[in-house]
Amino acid sequence: MSDASEQKEREAARLTRHAGLGDLEMLAARYRDHAYALHTHPTYVFGVVVAGVEKLRIGRRNHLAPAGSIIAVNPEDPHDGEKGCAVGWAYRTCYPDVTLMGEIADDLGLRGLPMFAEGILQASDLARGFVRAHSLAGQPLEQEAAMLVVLRRLASRFGGCSGRIHASDGGEPIRRFRLYGELIEADLAAGFDLARLASAAGVSRFQVIRDFHRTAAMTPGQYLRDRRIRAASALMRTDMPLAEIAVATGFADQSHLTRVFKTIKGLSPGAWRGAPPRKATTSRK
Repeated sequence: MSDASEQKEREAARLTRHAGLGDLEMLAARYRDHAYALHTHPTYVFGVVVAGVEKLRIGRRNHLAPAGSIIAVNPEDPHDGEKGCAVGWAYRTCYPDVTLMGEIADDLGLRGLPMFAEGILQASDLARGFVRAHSLAGQPLEQEAAMLVVLRRLASRFGGCSGRIHASDGGEPIRRFRLYGELIEADLAAGFDLARLASAAGVSRFQVIRDFHRTAAMTPGQYLRDRRIRAASALMRTDMPLAEIAVATGFADQSHLTRVFKTIKGLSPGAWRGAPPRKATTSRK
């Protein structure tokens, strides 16, 4: 078997989207050598490891997730992932947005969005239900209902920590961090260095580093890369060519974007962009 064929055999990823669940992205993947770089999502992340072991950091905590484990990541929480054993891991994940989870919270009578205090959950019944719902390809109505039920059960059983994503919403570090974010978002293609951010906030470069670590649990460089990939992902929902997206979001060229994108998303921009939608069965207002 050639090296390319062996790599294809041991690593595979397929993404689909379900319009009836707010264009919910669902990924089924098997990885051995792939490693996710530290990144965030504006959405939740839920997944079930179906084989092997994943090693991952969520927020400031390190975890091992063996087969049968449920992974739960709150919006904006930094996380990564890599193999936790020699054979790697296989899993199914989905990325529900806050609108969908808010609908679930309303149905449960929660006062705010469900927040998950633990990143790795053990509940064999929910793990089986999640995998079943995820596997209902080609059955949009059945999949919509099954996924809603299992997400509601997850929120009901484990999502009791309601409130804001970040407990601290005031103070000078938070104010400065918001300023850094505004500067970066205003021109993602610009070259940034610590001195520029420090000058804007009136602090030292060391304070900038501390602010990112305290507030985002990321380095400034990790945060910048994360925001560039999120912006590139949004542009990939348009017809804009990948080469132009790369330039607009601060990457050297299309190949640079492709390399970094795969470390965050687990598949190439072309595969992510071409993921087939699953049509909604009812209209959504």
